[in-house]
Amino acid sequence: MSYYPWVNDDEDESFAWLDSYRKEELDGKGYLLNEGVPCKDWFPEGLIFDLSKERGSKLTDSIPNSYALLVVSEKLKGILDRETAKGTIEFLPVRVRTPRKKVLDAPYFIANVLGTVACMDAKKSDFTMDPISKDQVHRFRRLVLQEKKIPKDTKLFRLAERSRLILVREDLGQTILDEDCTGMFFQDLDDYGSEFRKRASS
Repeated sequence: MSYYPWVNDDEDESFAWLDSYRKEELDGKGYLLNEGVPCKDWFPEGLIFDLSKERGSKLTDSIPNSYALLVVSEKLKGILDRETAKGTIEFLPVRVRTPRKKVLDAPYFIANVLGTVACMDAKKSDFTMDPISKDQVHRFRRLVLQEKKIPKDTKLFRLAERSRLILVREDLGQTILDEDCTGMFFQDLDDYGSEFRKRASS
């Protein structure tokens, strides 16, 4: 079974994106949302994300953003809840506000994928380590997985070597696409990091 990075759909200019959230609202703990640890005990109730005025206005099922957060619609939450093992995703309710300061009725959730899986093939991958978080990859030019290290029933997981990166098993990705969810795409693993490959070779 193949696995695909979950990435923002940045090709459709009509899609709304999240603007930067106010760090004080998360009390300096926002980084924990990318580490695969439970966050519901401190996560603020009624957190509102603003939509960027620089982007489109079309709401999607996975709202693109630059923080590697899965901000998902009720529809996509239902699919993830149904298709993944119980206790593997923590859903944190948020609201979305337009650039005109209207808080929308549509419920959204941060899908906080819990735990990580260490399965990068370090010999075959091409990457740069983060100089600050020394156990984390800063940038991939090529990612190769050791699939035998991925638990058999795992359909969605964070890569331990880069916990911001969420990978989707082929059957779950197909289910999400078959149900016409928008805002993300599942990138072929061979293409992941290819933009940095080109830059390095030019």
